[in-house]
Amino acid sequence: MATVRSDLIIPEVFTPYLIEATTQTDSFLQSGVVQPLAELNLSAERGGDFVKIPSYSANLSGDFEVLTDSTSLTPAKITTGDQIAAVLHRGRAFSARDLASLAVGSSVDPMAAIAQKMAAYVNNQKQKDLYSCLTGAFGSINNNSSASALFDLTIDSESGDTPTALSPRHVAKAQSLLGDQGGKLTTIAMHSRFYYDLVERRAVDFVAATDINGGGATASGGSIQNAFGNPAVPTFMGLRIIVSDDIPTTGTGATTEYSVFMFQNGAVVTGEQAPIRTQTDRDILALEEAMAVDLHYIYHPVGLKYAVSTVNPSRTVLETVGSWSRTYELKNIGIVRATVVSNND
Repeated sequence: MATVRSDLIIPEVFTPYLIEATTQTDSFLQSGVVQPLAELNLSAERGGDFVKIPSYSANLSGDFEVLTDSTSLTPAKITTGDQIAAVLHRGRAFSARDLASLAVGSSVDPMAAIAQKMAAYVNNQKQKDLYSCLTGAFGSINNNSSASALFDLTIDSESGDTPTALSPRHVAKAQSLLGDQGGKLTTIAMHSRFYYDLVERRAVDFVAATDINGGGATASGGSIQNAFGNPAVPTFMGLRIIVSDDIPTTGTGATTEYSVFMFQNGAVVTGEQAPIRTQTDRDILALEEAMAVDLHYIYHPVGLKYAVSTVNPSRTVLETVGSWSRTYELKNIGIVRATVVSNND
């Protein structure tokens, strides 16, 4: 029997390749901003639409007590709280008819080509979900509300303030908002307009990947680490740069305002309820190939609580201020947002 193109996509091979490719091409995962949390996987695999992440908090604001032989120490309370993360169920299908398909050269590995494109698509969609979570947590870009969970970790976005071009001041201000935890900021995510504006101003430093953030193993480690030398990573004010044109903006033309996010390592945790799954099919009467991918995962900013009961929230729900509340002390959140304008507009 003749081999058909559908034989080139073998789910048992394609899915593991897709998982590996999505890990390698996920900038937030590679930077250390997003980190897998095994507890999320275990909790999500038990079923349900939400995952509770318990946390403990001790009151350490008081000073030492003076010990005497006539009085006892006064115990401070240890309190507990729950972070709640929503499981996101997502999927997409693609199809193409033979007459519309391009011929694949014999030197091309079809599975690799398809997996790489699908991996980029999956990462782009997960990245957009993360930005939706952050939009809801921080509130509107150009008229932020004090009702938002992270209102006090915003720069130049409060009503009445005028955003400026990205500068070292924004990094210093972000660090100051986190107080003695400000030095833990490691990564800055920005629109490409600002990245190339910084390049033009010669404000970007390129640092060896093994030297960034103190060196050591990275999320992209393993067999691919330094396989082709020690790549240079762009940094600004000591923070690793992630360039993303999906970053939230508002306005048009010269009035456009852009978000810039600064993160600590591990500021976002991820888990999955089920591994990425791919399925293929062929309609021989229509001479059409079809492929579907589905994933069931969690992207959760640490220290926040998904505060509504909407199951499998859309991006509109994630971007709603009322969907989020804060459970951590402010300086332990590890994410700061600045609103900036471009020098080139």
